[in-house]
Amino acid sequence: MEAFKTYLIDVFASYFNLADPVAELLVVLTTIIALIFIGIVVYVIIRNSIHRYFIKRKGDARGKTLANLISSTLKVFIIFIVTLAIIAELGFAITPILAAAGILGLAIGFGSQHLVSDMVAGFFLIVDSAYNLNETIEVDGFKGKVVAMNLRITRIENWMGSVLIINNGSIKKLINWSRNNTTAVVDFGVAYETDLSQISSIMPAFLEKLQTTYEDIVELPNFLGVTDLADSSINLRIVAKTKTGNHFAIERKIRQELVALLNEHNIEIPFPQIVVSKKASSAL
Repeated sequence: MEAFKTYLIDVFASYFNLADPVAELLVVLTTIIALIFIGIVVYVIIRNSIHRYFIKRKGDARGKTLANLISSTLKVFIIFIVTLAIIAELGFAITPILAAAGILGLAIGFGSQHLVSDMVAGFFLIVDSAYNLNETIEVDGFKGKVVAMNLRITRIENWMGSVLIINNGSIKKLINWSRNNTTAVVDFGVAYETDLSQISSIMPAFLEKLQTTYEDIVELPNFLGVTDLADSSINLRIVAKTKTGNHFAIERKIRQELVALLNEHNIEIPFPQIVVSKKASSAL
C-alpha cells in the first residue's frame, strides 16, 4: 500500500508538476474517497445478500425484520471501520483512540442502563418473533402497524396516521393482531312480534351470499341465534371469520346487507320505545 502511495505521489509530482506536499495531500484525499467508496460498495453488496437470504429463508415479514436489523448493525460497523481507516490515513495513531473509546463506552454504559435494557428487550422481541414489520400490534391501548423497528425502539402507526415511538424496554403487554384470522361480530335486533323461524329460514342463503361477495370473509359465517331479550327487541348475532385486521370493515358491510335483507322480508327493525298503560280507577 505504501509503495502504491509513493508511486501516486511520483505521478502527481512528475506529470502535473506539483510540489511534493500538494501531491501527498492529493494522495491522501484520493485514498479517503476510495475508502468511503469501498465501504459503500461493501455495505450495499452485503445488505442485498442479507435481504435476499433472509426473505427467502424466513418469509417476507420475518425476513425483512431480521434483514433490516442485521443491515443496520452492519452499517454501524462499516462506518466505524472506515472512520478508523481514514483517521489512520490522516496520520493519527489508532491505538490511543480505541483505548479512549473503550473508556468512554464503559462510562456511557454505566450511565445508560435504560439504553442497555431497551436493546436487550429489542433483541428478545426479535428472536422470539413477537412481531415483524408491517404487522398490526397493540401496545398500551395504541393499535397500529409496525412501520420501523430496531434494537432500541419500535415505531407504530395507527389508521389516523399518528405514530407511537416506544422504547422496547417499555413494552410489557403486547397484542399481535396479525398472526391469526380475526372475527367480525354483528348483533342486530328484531321486534318481539317477529317470527324467528322466518329469520332462521332466510339466514343460510344470506350467509352464503356474504361469503361469496366479500373475499375478506375466509369461511362461511355463522348465525348464532338469539343472544338477548332486550327491552325493545330480540337480539340476534352473526359471526364471521375474516382476514387479519379486516373484521371492522366486514362488520360494517354485514350490517348494511342486514338492513336490506330485513327490509326485503318486511321484518321490523325496532327502535327503543316505552309502553305506558293507565290503570282504570275503581268506582267508589
